[in-house]
Amino acid sequence: MRLKSLEILGFKSFANKTIFSFPANVTAIVGPNGSGKSNVVDAIRWVLGERDLKSLRVGRSDEIIFGGTPNRSRMSLAQVSITLDNAEGELPVDFKEIVVTRKINRDSEAEYLINQSNVRLKDVVELLAKAKVGSQGLTIMNQGSADAILKASPRERRSMIEESLGLREFQLKKEEAKRRLISTEENLEKTRALLEELRPHLRSLRRQVGRWERREEMVNNLQLLERLFFSAKFQEVYRIKNEADEKLHKFRESAGQEEKILTELEKEFERLEKQRPDFSQEFKNLRFQIEKLEQERNGISRELGQIEGKIEGMKRLSVPKAVSQPNFQELEKTLQTARELLEKVIVLDDLEEIRREIRELIEKINLVFKIERKNDDLGSEQNQLEAQRDSFFQKTKLLDERIKSFNQKLDELRQKDEQMGADTHDILIKIQKQRMSVSSLNQEMNDLLLSSERAKLRESDLLMKLKESNLAADEFIWEKIKNFEVAEELSKADFDGSLDDLEMKTLRLRHDLAAIGEVDEILVKEARETEERYDFLSRELEDLEKAEVNLTNIIEELTEKIDTEFVSRLKIINEEFNKYFRLMFGGGKAKLLLVQPIRKTKEEAEGEDKALVPAGVEGEVAATSEVKVDNPEVKKEVEPGIDFSIDLPKKKIKSLDLLSGGERSLVSISALFAIVGVMQPPFIVLDEVDAALDESNARKFAKILSELKSQTQFVIITHNRSTMEVSQILYGISMAEEGISKAISLKLEEAE
Repeated sequence: MRLKSLEILGFKSFANKTIFSFPANVTAIVGPNGSGKSNVVDAIRWVLGERDLKSLRVGRSDEIIFGGTPNRSRMSLAQVSITLDNAEGELPVDFKEIVVTRKINRDSEAEYLINQSNVRLKDVVELLAKAKVGSQGLTIMNQGSADAILKASPRERRSMIEESLGLREFQLKKEEAKRRLISTEENLEKTRALLEELRPHLRSLRRQVGRWERREEMVNNLQLLERLFFSAKFQEVYRIKNEADEKLHKFRESAGQEEKILTELEKEFERLEKQRPDFSQEFKNLRFQIEKLEQERNGISRELGQIEGKIEGMKRLSVPKAVSQPNFQELEKTLQTARELLEKVIVLDDLEEIRREIRELIEKINLVFKIERKNDDLGSEQNQLEAQRDSFFQKTKLLDERIKSFNQKLDELRQKDEQMGADTHDILIKIQKQRMSVSSLNQEMNDLLLSSERAKLRESDLLMKLKESNLAADEFIWEKIKNFEVAEELSKADFDGSLDDLEMKTLRLRHDLAAIGEVDEILVKEARETEERYDFLSRELEDLEKAEVNLTNIIEELTEKIDTEFVSRLKIINEEFNKYFRLMFGGGKAKLLLVQPIRKTKEEAEGEDKALVPAGVEGEVAATSEVKVDNPEVKKEVEPGIDFSIDLPKKKIKSLDLLSGGERSLVSISALFAIVGVMQPPFIVLDEVDAALDESNARKFAKILSELKSQTQFVIITHNRSTMEVSQILYGISMAEEGISKAISLKLEEAE
């Protein structure tokens, strides 16, 4: 890639549009002091992205714009453009020629354009960094700053070399990653702080809204369970009603037929009954006679029992030869017992029981009195009783015969009646059976009617409950729920229990919902918004943490790439640096040293010089190990970067601070040419870097320049004749008009 041209308008002393073409490899710009030669260098530096006003030799940004002369008014615009040849595609853009423009108005900020398209300064810097060109490296060396690389700190020296090595692109990415990492860390802290501030309030809202969220779930669950419950219940009620109606219809038909049969049987029975004779009065008379005889016989039986008791008592009595003195205490007890026994006998109807009780009483009396009676004293009375007993036996026998006779007549009459009513008996049995059948049918119909009425009452009750539950009755009509499978639907709802359990659960849910109360929509909305904000911040935190890790990895990868590339190139640069150093000084040796910090633990740092602790590092001591290609050495340095190691011929000078101005120029020129020779940047701008050289060293400078011009393009501001001699194009800068620079070009090859 080559620098094709430079166009300046309104920049510093270039009031008129001035175009510099650079078709050759070495272009020299000459002119008297104060003519504006260095303004050309400043224009190139400015269009390459320089923002440091001190480097542009102005105090304010508007001082870049032409400020006017006594004969010409000031301008409101400054614009500089450079044209780069990209025919070989070194820059990643689809243009063979790239024009970079920077312009500024007095009332606005600077604008940047690439091929007339507005871009950012960052875009310009990154694009040029890919071509190893930039305002901060060794691309441009200003007048009086030829030894800038010597005056710079180790870190600044490294940055200059990195830009020339083409590592500026990676450094920019690394710096951008660092800036983004810092921004990410700040955002992380802010996000964490917001989350910490939001978390207690969110917890409080979650607690308050939690029960309402559970309420919504409970409402949905209740609605589901109620639908299942009412569907099952209505299905059961409808099934009972339908079955009852179907059975009632069938039973009514059967009952009608059975009643018709019963009516016909009853008519037949009435007809037969009218033809049958009536024996009821004869039955009545016979039963009356039998009952009368039985009453008489019972009276005789009672008297007979009394007589037999007396006879039995007399048989057990014996007359003693001498009457003993009775035991009055025992007598009193016996009399008491006799009285109780007689009271008991009075109410007895069983003759045998009466006899038994009387015998026991007689035995007790005999035991008390201990008397024996003479047989002749008892004989007369006993004979009378026995004669009376025999008489009663005879009467009883006669009565039994008469009763038997009447019973025989009654049986005969009954047989006669049965023979006469045999036909009606069969009909009567059929009537009884038919009545039982009709009664059974009527009972079943009554049961079905009762069941139907109960189902209707249950239906009314379910309809009222539907209304209480805000459910529409149309959803539970028979056509919609007749195919409802209770067990299957309950299984789908993950409910394991009976319908009674289901009803109890719905009641509990209603009670719990009533206890929870209505939802505060404002609070719910606040909770939802707070939850969304918390989730958003949580996602942001997660993304930021990932970004932090990614950026840290990118920085580490870029650092490793830069360090690896830089160290590998530094060896080649040192070889060239030593070659040019020996050429310039006629001997000696020189090299660039890579210094890197070595971190020590707090224990290792104890006793070290605290002045070596860099700012912002706590508990660590930064030292540097001098990493050299040939001989590693160790020296102490606060910051990493590049240092010089020189050994002048015939002198024992090791420090740059002890060098003269000319010697410093030779060292910096040697380093510059070493870097240019190794990295071959597209172009280099030098502003009187050879001003401090004597004639002999100027020729050496020109010789090296002629060797390098085949690989790098040079634009040189110079007063040195030797430098002019190796130049192919010469521009002269003058001020034909006071305060306004003008350029005149000359191709030296054509002039010769």
